[in-house]
Amino acid sequence: MPKVQVLPDYIASQIAAGEVVERPSSVVKELVENAIDAGATSISISVAEGCRTISVADNGHGMQPEDAILAFQRHATSKLSSADDLWRLTSLGFRGEALPSIASVSRVTCYTRLKDAASGFRIDAYEGKITSTETGCSPGTTMEVVDLFYNVPARLKFLKKASTEFAHIQEIVQSLAIAYPHVAITVEHEGTVHMRTSGSGDLALVAKEAKLFTGNESLIEVNNHDVTHGVKVKGLVAKPVHFRGDRKAILTMVNNRPVRCPLTYKALEYAYSDLIPRGRHPFAVISIELEPQHVDVNIHPTKKEIKYSQGNEVYLTVQRAIVTALRTLPRPTFAEQQTQHTQQQVRESHFAPAQAFHGAQTSEGHQPSVAVSLIVESRSAEADVYTSPDAGIAYARFEQAGHEESVEARSALAEPPSRPRQLGFKDRLAYTLPSATVSNSSDSITDFSSRETREAPATRELPDGWRLLAYLKNTYFLIESEQGLEIVEQHIAHERTIYERLLAVQSEPGRLTEHTQHLLISAPLRLSAEQSACLKENQEALAKLGFDFEHTEDGGSLCTQVPLELAHKNYEAAIQELLDQLITCDHANIILEATKSVACQSAVKNGMPLSEESIISLLCDWLATPRNDTCPHGRPVRMSFSMDKLFQMFHPA
Repeated sequence: MPKVQVLPDYIASQIAAGEVVERPSSVVKELVENAIDAGATSISISVAEGCRTISVADNGHGMQPEDAILAFQRHATSKLSSADDLWRLTSLGFRGEALPSIASVSRVTCYTRLKDAASGFRIDAYEGKITSTETGCSPGTTMEVVDLFYNVPARLKFLKKASTEFAHIQEIVQSLAIAYPHVAITVEHEGTVHMRTSGSGDLALVAKEAKLFTGNESLIEVNNHDVTHGVKVKGLVAKPVHFRGDRKAILTMVNNRPVRCPLTYKALEYAYSDLIPRGRHPFAVISIELEPQHVDVNIHPTKKEIKYSQGNEVYLTVQRAIVTALRTLPRPTFAEQQTQHTQQQVRESHFAPAQAFHGAQTSEGHQPSVAVSLIVESRSAEADVYTSPDAGIAYARFEQAGHEESVEARSALAEPPSRPRQLGFKDRLAYTLPSATVSNSSDSITDFSSRETREAPATRELPDGWRLLAYLKNTYFLIESEQGLEIVEQHIAHERTIYERLLAVQSEPGRLTEHTQHLLISAPLRLSAEQSACLKENQEALAKLGFDFEHTEDGGSLCTQVPLELAHKNYEAAIQELLDQLITCDHANIILEATKSVACQSAVKNGMPLSEESIISLLCDWLATPRNDTCPHGRPVRMSFSMDKLFQMFHPA
């Protein structure tokens, strides 16, 4: 058996360097962190020779020659004096391993000078030998690393292409530049500047300069302070119309230290779960501040990961900060004027506009199975009604002698005109808020005007500067705004409106609703084995949303109660679609996913015609809705084209 022996210092240093110096980006990280700890406000980074030659220059405090020499000794540091200091860390570095580790796998030259010193010193570290000579240099410290991994061929062999290694360097510098926006940082590669931050202290500007954001994102400020637990959260998140397929646009800093933080990912996923598509990730910079004794930063060789002593409190503070920011998005001026009207409408009629738009379609994106087409001559004493043979019912209104009335059209028996005339909004009408709703199951019109709280709908108006231009294919609203052109899809806008109303009327925390419809005749459900298992597993959660089910002895299921929004839908099809969505979602988001499904299935479908009043009413309700840029599944509600953008499209440079 071989004898136990103590390894020589240079071998031990190379082993230690393997943990600290993984690749060229590790060298840059350690040197830039040292520069920031030294109080630098300007840092220049130069990379060459396939990322094996690295120079980092700063204007920090500089060092005495004896301190500079000692800094190349293992475990020599100015940031710790006792073990207790590990729980009071305010610096990025503290182990005293970076410089000796780098020097053990490369040739290092250090130029350093105190700000008030007449001259500086040059320290050379090579193969364990350290020499010092007096020389002229700028105030601060410059570290030059040459021939990285020259004596570690195995590590050198596994380096990637220079472009890949430089991309890792950019990612490291990007996170440090954003964590310290008051520090101006420049990065050069083979003599070409690839990144330059101004050091302005403006987080949004620096995030753009560091290329984490493109600069086209609409950013929202995040700010929350949990005084009880001493946790403060600040930062920026982008509106949900901006997202990516990976998490590379998410940066978390804990006490100004960039780290990988699963709690932030989880909080962002929760906050954006009903704003962006599943599998996509937002743009976010989150800064968490808490007492150093509640954070353990000494659990990873490169300090990329940390542990919290009060992780749940940190998560809740981050989650609340992001959710609050997203729920307080700026609204158009007219929304403030309409707030009182909207709140009154929600209290007086839970059915409007949700119930007024019901059609036979249950699968989003398909044409409605019950088509109703109404052609009305506005100045005629009688209404000309054409009803599809599949429908059996219609709803129309007419104008006579300056008066407008709502009427129920009887079953259509008249022969349809061979070629109906295409008329304008005031002539071509189908569904008008909030008088009636089409029932899929009974092919009849339900009139809710007898409700005690029912009142005639007030006239709605679009905000100043907005004008409805066209209604394209019974799907898109084309609107002129002060900025230019807005294109809004009716189904997505209505879905977001219903969804937010469901959240607003919840009777207890957890996105629940107390508005339900008990069925006089239970609806039998024909479910697959997987759907049946999902129903039984999540029946308690679905009950909180207004569903109620009974199970028969032969294994069948009956629906006895549904949320009010689904009171006039095809229950079986709606519940089957709901269960299919719940099967694939995270169990923790069952109620949220079910709420999305209810809103989606309740919303007016594309291709279903609306009256002008209905369109304006829907637009007003949608614009007064918080977080109205996307539907609950993350699809954009509108496309905006400013006058400048339209000009550029027609006159490309």
